[in-house]
This record gives sequence, structure tokens and C-alpha cells, in this order.
Amino acid sequence: MIRAEELTVRFGETTVLDRVTLRVAEGEAVLLAGPNGAGKSTLLRVIAGLTPAAAGTCRVAGEPPDSAAAGALRGFVQDEPPLYEYLTVREHLAFAARLWGVSAADAPRGLERFGAAGWADTLIRDLSLGTRKKVGLVAALLHRPRLVLLDEPFNGLDAASCTELVALLGEVRSEGRTVLLTSHEPQRLEPLLDRTITLGPPAGPPTGGAAPLVAPHEPGDERPQEDT
Repeated sequence: MIRAEELTVRFGETTVLDRVTLRVAEGEAVLLAGPNGAGKSTLLRVIAGLTPAAAGTCRVAGEPPDSAAAGALRGFVQDEPPLYEYLTVREHLAFAARLWGVSAADAPRGLERFGAAGWADTLIRDLSLGTRKKVGLVAALLHRPRLVLLDEPFNGLDAASCTELVALLGEVRSEGRTVLLTSHEPQRLEPLLDRTITLGPPAGPPTGGAAPLVAPHEPGDERPQEDT
């Protein structure tokens, strides 16, 4: 599903990702771990087609990540979802459904599931971070994407919504869809994960030279992950 080779991303003079290699098979659930500044969110944004790489290659189901084909099979929830501030929640979800080419019929059920149905006619600009995150989750999953990307999905959510999100991800997994996410609360996700990949800060190469910061382990490979 995801194949990234020797990805390098720079912002000005700062190297955020340095020769990162990553492979995620269809149907896997994989956690990206690592310290702040390791480039986890940036890597998700590259896979989501939002941040270009300075070097290396990335493919999503064989397609460039910024292509329409890759976009149609992917749902991405950012830590602070970019939503249309002057639309109501109901209008925003209807707009998202039109973009995906699907019905918005599931949107009310999604809001209800996360306890956000009462906000349907509220402007996005008036929502709390947690409620915005719920709207972002519902919008990103309306088209039942084969690949679900989540950046700190529990951030801002109340305890009940966190529990509901774990249940939802379990359903996504049971349908054979792929999940790649970051989280500072990995204990919530342990029953769902196939593996964890650890990124290290790109200040310098790991001991031994130019090894990738993310080891290209395949599903079922029992070698220990490199923790750099």
C-alpha cells in the first residue's frame, strides 16, 4: 500500500526527514513512533500528498501521493484538521461528501458516534479543538478509504471519544483497510497494531553510516526494529 524509498524533506536549511525508507502492506496497522521533531507528521504529509520530498520516492498503491488516484483511496486526519471556518458542521460534511463523490447519509451517524450531533448547525470557527477533530474524523472517513492516515488522533478528544475511536479503528482493520498513524498514547492502540516503526532525529546518520532512519521491514519480519 505504501512504499517510500530514501525520502528526504527539507524546510529551508533544516532537514526534517533524512533518507527514510518505509513499507506498509495493505491491511496493516502501523504506528510511527519517535521523539518530537523526528519528522513523523512530515512523513504522513508526504504520504498524503501535501508535502513534497526533496529526494527519494513515494508511492501509494503504486501511484504518486499527490495524484488524484492516491487521493481517492486515502483519508487523512491531521492533528489540527483544516476545516472551512464559515461553514456549519453539517455544511462542511455535505461539501466533503460531494468532493469524495459519496452520499452524506453516514455523516449524522458519525457525529452521533462521537457525541457531536448537537453541533451540526454550529459554525466550524466556533468549535473546540476536540469537536473539530471529531468533524475531521467523520469527513475523512466518509468515503471508506482503503488507507487511513491519522496524526495524533486522540489529541483534544474526551475519554469516551477516544474509546469510540479505538473501536472505529478496530472496525477499519477488520475490513482489511490500512492504518498508519502517530500517537503519544500508544497504549490505547496496542491491541490494533501489527508493528511500530521508530523514527529518530535527522541530525546525523545512525552509527554505521547511511542506513535509513526507518528500517524497511516487511510484514512478518521478526527482526527487531531499529530505534535511532
